[in-house]
Amino acid sequence: MGVSRGRLSQYKLLQKEKRLQKHLVKTVLFSRQELFSLLDQYNTVVVKPSYGPGNLIISFVNNKYQIKSTNKIITITNKEDMFEYINQYEIKQKYYIIQPLQPARTPYQFFVTVHRKNSTSNWCVTSITKCSDSKILITNTQQYFFEKYKGLSYIVANKLGKSFPTCNTIVVEFITDDKKNIGICEAILHFSISKWDQYQSLRGSLIPKTDLLTSSTFRGYVKRYNEVIIKPCNGQHGLGVVQIKRTQHQSYEIHSGISTITKPNIDEIYKYAMDTIYTSNKDYIIQEKVQLATIDECSLDVRVITQKYESGWNVTGKIVKLAGKGFIVTNAAQKLLTLEDAIQDSTILSKNSEAFHKKIDEVCLSAANQLDKKNIGLKIIGFDVGITDEGDIWIIEGNYVPDLTMFKEHKDQNVYMNILKINNRKK
Repeated sequence: MGVSRGRLSQYKLLQKEKRLQKHLVKTVLFSRQELFSLLDQYNTVVVKPSYGPGNLIISFVNNKYQIKSTNKIITITNKEDMFEYINQYEIKQKYYIIQPLQPARTPYQFFVTVHRKNSTSNWCVTSITKCSDSKILITNTQQYFFEKYKGLSYIVANKLGKSFPTCNTIVVEFITDDKKNIGICEAILHFSISKWDQYQSLRGSLIPKTDLLTSSTFRGYVKRYNEVIIKPCNGQHGLGVVQIKRTQHQSYEIHSGISTITKPNIDEIYKYAMDTIYTSNKDYIIQEKVQLATIDECSLDVRVITQKYESGWNVTGKIVKLAGKGFIVTNAAQKLLTLEDAIQDSTILSKNSEAFHKKIDEVCLSAANQLDKKNIGLKIIGFDVGITDEGDIWIIEGNYVPDLTMFKEHKDQNVYMNILKINNRKK
């Protein structure tokens, strides 16, 4: 029988590893009895759904119960009323877990990402993401803790990787208190559909700088790049994608769809972004915004279809998507163009379409071969490729179930028919 991907099942699995036992933060199934018991012991607990992001922090302070979610804080005097409120208004899934939490004593929080090329490869730590800017480890001890985090992450990954062979990216959440105790809160599995998993496979290629979305990375990326994109790890069709921009007047804009909201400082734009984003209850990444070439001030990118057949991967189709006026994504394209026509009408300085065809092919075929190392039976990948005015090529992301209907509008109908023909071959 397979192991559940739920938080409690993973906790029980990791508990079987002796080297992890003293580091695992106590985790129990949510119930009235367990909630009251842990609050009596610790005063503050965190309640998390069995699957997915989102949590509630419940504290007993000054003889009152404070319930803090992502975008609101509720205070209730009576214990029973507190429990009823949570059950009625906050519980959305069938199962939740509870963990003790002592905010004042957990100033250091990090996400450690471990990745492997496929189920037979060794795990490697690819990034350590800081969660907030409230406090940092003292410089002369930071490296010591990072090495500890890495060592424990390998143990976690090896343990979970055996039970989840199709998962090649795992994020381990660590906390370190003021007594230098290291706690493992949880491990988050990122399967092949996750953009964070895809980034791990393609990092070092022509893909924008990307990290997990946290308070720290949000502030760091906005200050460094001025314009950033926030998108769900598991999402399609541009849903949930927002853009954050720092203006010349040092105010901040958040752009979603065709609407733009302006806030006077980074704290307010972060709060607004979190209130907006986390209503969708997903894990997110933050990414450097590539300044795409435009036609009539509308951004464009290239959908490139790569398919695996005969001797390997081949590029079988390209079409340019032109974003609608005021939109930040091209998913709702106002127009579809051939690469040749788009280059001629765009702000791209070089008009040598043959050179762009060759360069895009090289980049996408290289990326397809990298992703194919996952051994998950990929036969088709649709890449969204960005081109800057200067002619630089960037892979925005790859889609393992690309929409092919847009190629019906291609000038050469043989392109569409050939893609379908290859796609419908017996695997």
